[in-house]
Amino acid sequence: MQRRTSNVILRRRSSIAVVLVGLGVLFLGVAPVATAAPTDTVLPVPVIGITNLPTGFLSPVYSQVTVRTDPEAPGITEFAEYCVCIVHWRNLTTGGAGAVSPSRFTGPVLTGSGTVVAVLTVNGLSDRVGVLTALPGAGTWNVP
Repeated sequence: MQRRTSNVILRRRSSIAVVLVGLGVLFLGVAPVATAAPTDTVLPVPVIGITNLPTGFLSPVYSQVTVRTDPEAPGITEFAEYCVCIVHWRNLTTGGAGAVSPSRFTGPVLTGSGTVVAVLTVNGLSDRVGVLTALPGAGTWNVP
């Protein structure tokens, strides 16, 4: 009689295991596809200097730039913050280069995929008085 009971217990255990595996497959089958979120990188060396305002008055500049890359948009870099500076960038992987002045009107920049390095200089807002870059900003980031 014990032998028969042990067979019933084994069958129940195997049935429970089959149900659990089936439920696991069901839940995994309807799970959303994981996607990577955009990455923000703050360029570590801030740009420091003096710029001029449209009125001609001088203004100190101390600014760090944040760049945003998204795996869903390969080769594209967005500048997430406004800066009174010019970002001179070069892609070390592709050899591409350019310059951009980050503002709220600056759209995505096609930097290409790879490692990008940048140097930041102070940008003047009028032609009346010159600008001074006391410490050029710098940084690097990877673009998917």
